Amino acid sequence: MKKLLLTIFLLAGIVFCYAIYIENDLLRTVSKPIPLLILLFLLKPNSIFKKLIFAGFIFSLFGDIFLMNIIDMFILGLSSFLIAHIFYIIAFSKRIKSFKFLSSIPFYILAVVLAFYFYPHLGDMLYPVLIYIFVIMTMVWRAFLQRKYNNAAIFAFIGASLFAISDSNIAFTKFIQDYEYSKIVTIILYWSAQFLIFKSTTKA
Repeated sequence: MKKLLLTIFLLAGIVFCYAIYIENDLLRTVSKPIPLLILLFLLKPNSIFKKLIFAGFIFSLFGDIFLMNIIDMFILGLSSFLIAHIFYIIAFSKRIKSFKFLSSIPFYILAVVLAFYFYPHLGDMLYPVLIYIFVIMTMVWRAFLQRKYNNAAIFAFIGASLFAISDSNIAFTKFIQDYEYSKIVTIILYWSAQFLIFKSTTKA
């Protein structure tokens, strides 16, 4: 059953990318929620860590829906993913409770660099996007700290990093300059990130 569902996960992703390529909004709308629904079905929330990741997946699903072309509610999508990241931060912090402030410095330096890079282009979205940048980099930092928790924990760090890259790509294409197939790049990074975060629960 798991292999079948993961095959559906992959096929839905391929269909969605094809729908972007042929500019078919109906096909995009139908296929987009499927990968997160598959991960929600596969993830058994039988520990605190898994329950928190499960909640993150739910809010990510809301974010997927709000950002659909037929709905296009960017601020609600941003808010949903912000909440998802907070759940991920709490989950990763449950594994490693120590603060280790010095280890956070490279991640917050990168957050500052991103903030300065996007700052001139954000307009009315300045404060929401700046908050989002610092929250997602906090998630990447906490995922980094827990990377040695067990032999699956490294997947969370890789996934969180891909999530940050995916969201940076969204910001670049929305506020600075779009490029051909940018949405396909974004969604592949995003689904890879979510799948790897799911993988990090396998030894929880």
